[in-house]
Amino acid sequence: MKNTLISFIAILFIASCSTTHKVPSVLFQTYSKYKESTNENNIKEVASVYFSQSLLGKNYRTNSDAIRQLLFKDYMISIVNHHEQVKFQNGCLTINGYDEESAPLIFSLKYLLKDGRWLIDKIHVVFIESKNDFNQEAKCPKSYIN
Repeated sequence: MKNTLISFIAILFIASCSTTHKVPSVLFQTYSKYKESTNENNIKEVASVYFSQSLLGKNYRTNSDAIRQLLFKDYMISIVNHHEQVKFQNGCLTINGYDEESAPLIFSLKYLLKDGRWLIDKIHVVFIESKNDFNQEAKCPKSYIN
């Protein structure tokens, strides 16, 4: 009986040590909120909630091209999966999905933690040939620049 109890406790200990806990996808949650909350009518007013000042620049409110770029989310109609990596106050989010013509594409986003909020600091949209080219891990925009 004593050996059975010791074995049972040892198994419980090993099982608890090997249990993995999924870390919440904080960047994807932030992206999802941006996706749900922004549109052509409000992006000028809420851009600073989702984007860093260095990405926005000084005249984004009067630049129609900048407004369209801030709504990059509209390129992707359906999301297949996402991967993220967070290190201290920086993070990268990769989102794999399809556009309105069912062509595969990837969003690669760099985030910065500023005043307790994750802000998109860099955006890279990658149009790919096949779903086989989807990223299998988080990839920052800078990794696409040679």
